[in-house]
Amino acid sequence: MKKLALAGCVAAAFVCSNAMAVDVTASATATWDATATKDTTSALVVTPLKSLTFQYAEGIEAFNSQNGAFDITIQGQSGATDFTLTSQIVTNTLSRTTDASTLDVGINWNGSKLSKTTPVTMIDTANSISAGLDALAVSTAYAGASRTSTQGTFTFNIDSATSDGSTAADFKDLTDGYWSGDVKVQFNAVWTI
Repeated sequence: MKKLALAGCVAAAFVCSNAMAVDVTASATATWDATATKDTTSALVVTPLKSLTFQYAEGIEAFNSQNGAFDITIQGQSGATDFTLTSQIVTNTLSRTTDASTLDVGINWNGSKLSKTTPVTMIDTANSISAGLDALAVSTAYAGASRTSTQGTFTFNIDSATSDGSTAADFKDLTDGYWSGDVKVQFNAVWTI
């Protein structure tokens, strides 16, 4: 009887020690898209200063927003009397390979939402518009002989989602996963001479 009781205690201790030895592990992969470009001769050069990464926050049932800084350089055009700079979205949709769901990235400049159809004015020297890019709006910059640079910031956010590429969906209803794609903004500069 003592041997049977001792064997039962040993078996119970073995089961308990095995149950306590279970580990939980997890891993995550971070991905950076990498390119390198140098352009010091074009009349207009815009360089993003960081990549965009959006994370879903369960507590607010939305993706985070973030500021996306960019460096902008213009080549002065001697004799220019006015200068305008506009921007508009070229592409802003993120997709994934596991299903047809999409996310659209919203882009804002000083409270104005960029679109694919209507350019947003960033600088218009004739109308004294230059918020955030003042260094380019002075005549010594746009009408001078040298290159002038400054930095600006867009506000990016995940604006909307679809479950299949066309049907609107709430962020909370999307299947967990990873979306990727390019966010491209076209800048157009006009020197009036």
